[in-house]
Amino acid sequence: MAYRRFKAAFFWLLLVSSDTTAQIFLKFGAMKIRETGLGVNYLIVMGYSFYAVSFVAWMQILKTTRLSIALSAASVLYITIAIASHFLMHEPISLHLILGTILIATGVFVLGLSEAKKGGSHGK
Repeated sequence: MAYRRFKAAFFWLLLVSSDTTAQIFLKFGAMKIRETGLGVNYLIVMGYSFYAVSFVAWMQILKTTRLSIALSAASVLYITIAIASHFLMHEPISLHLILGTILIATGVFVLGLSEAKKGGSHGK
């Protein structure tokens, strides 16, 4: 049981970190294309490489988690991407973004509570 929880936590952390990193690399890559013109740049390649890691993590998550719960929990990416873009690209964090983030986090928490009462996931 402890191993399954560790494995699940690992893949969720891998998904969130790799997907957030992919978004940041792609944003920087798009900004570089705007400055230098079209062409292959390492930032976009790195972004898609992190998306590949994210895809593997997502497939592992879907093996043991109901899709409706997995998609709801994955919305936490909106939060991590907003925070990362604020610190790495100096994008502003508005009141609307803060309120939306709180609503997302609350929704994920409520779904998590209801799943815990049902027994969590299906499968192995």
